[in-house]
Amino acid sequence: MSAPSDAPQPPTHPDEVNRLWQHGMHEERLFHDRLNYFSAMQIGLLGVFAIFYHKDAAPAVFIPLTGVAVSFTLLWLWVQIRHWRYCVHVNELIKLAVPEYRRTIAAFAGPGRTDGLSISRPLAFAVPLLFAATWLALCTWMLIRAVS
Repeated sequence: MSAPSDAPQPPTHPDEVNRLWQHGMHEERLFHDRLNYFSAMQIGLLGVFAIFYHKDAAPAVFIPLTGVAVSFTLLWLWVQIRHWRYCVHVNELIKLAVPEYRRTIAAFAGPGRTDGLSISRPLAFAVPLLFAATWLALCTWMLIRAVS
């Protein structure tokens, strides 16, 4: 039995290439669906924050709510980064297996952009971090208002 090589080997049979292509599209769809799901959950939590604030601006309610929201956001960040890395891995296999795709990406990418997932990286990192910053700013604002 031979030792497995470190470099992934692209499929050569047309059915295998088609399954790899479909898998890549499925994973990219999951990435964006998860982004939408977590964003909707964050918007819901912000709505709860606004409703509670309108009823009673008590820091004792908002500090735990903010803690839960920031924890949820950090989980989201971790999940998105892991999934983004997997999408990049599958995308690399697709570029090896489908020469037309590799040429299309190379022609489009230009300087500094190496793949067809160039927008996914900022989405994986920036969107959860922006929600985390929003939660921390709201919590800080609540604490400042409670003190003054």
